[in-house]
Amino acid sequence: MFLPAKKRQLLFKPNGFFDNVRVLLFVLALCMCGWLGLSYVAKVNPVFIPPPHKTLKTLLKLFTEFQFWKDMIASWYRVIAAFVLSVAVAYPLVIIALLNENFKRSIFLIIEFFRYLPVPVFIPLTILWFGVDNAGKIIIVFLGTFAQMVPLYYDSAMLLQNSYTAFPASLKWSRKKHLQKVIIPGSLPFVWDNSRICFGWAWTYVIIAELVGAQNGLGYAIIRAQRYLATDRIFAYIIVIGLIGVLSDRLMSYSKKRLFKWV
Repeated sequence: MFLPAKKRQLLFKPNGFFDNVRVLLFVLALCMCGWLGLSYVAKVNPVFIPPPHKTLKTLLKLFTEFQFWKDMIASWYRVIAAFVLSVAVAYPLVIIALLNENFKRSIFLIIEFFRYLPVPVFIPLTILWFGVDNAGKIIIVFLGTFAQMVPLYYDSAMLLQNSYTAFPASLKWSRKKHLQKVIIPGSLPFVWDNSRICFGWAWTYVIIAELVGAQNGLGYAIIRAQRYLATDRIFAYIIVIGLIGVLSDRLMSYSKKRLFKWV
């Protein structure tokens, strides 16, 4: 039975935080209905799609296993190390590119070359050069995020530069002072938003890196479960990774409001 038009409008009426929660719950309910239908009505083989109750039981069991927390810590370490390294390299390069047009053209040619390369092609080389330890995984995540950060950060800075082009001339500021006083502080909220996007990519790349030649990590845990056809564990790990993504994104969004109160 369909809802009346007024009730449908009330259900989806924009209302800030609560509207986002309603939409999220609605999407989750649709997914759950599909999952329940495949498991209990269509009777799909549990090897392919495990029933929700079994997956939930496995998910709760994961939190009591030492190996799960070991894998979680390993993945977090790789993501954070690579992400911090990417920001520490990308942001200074963008600042230099804003000051020097020749440097900008040169560095962007190199960045564009790497940006269109699929990161998994570097996995055999990182295993060959760095082995199966953390270094190789961190390099994979770094390559995947760094090449995306540079153009995103540069575009964030250019939004301010194009909006306040009259400042240097009217105040008789040098290019360096204009960058220091206007561009960098003004672009930081946009840089933070772009960092949220790149942090999500970092989790994608670390899972890919851990699927091959790893000894621990959430990606390796998925492969370990696949060997024994433990589909319920694979689903549980997918849910964990999704929850990490949602919580990380919400935390960074909340942090932006606290760090950049003028936005």
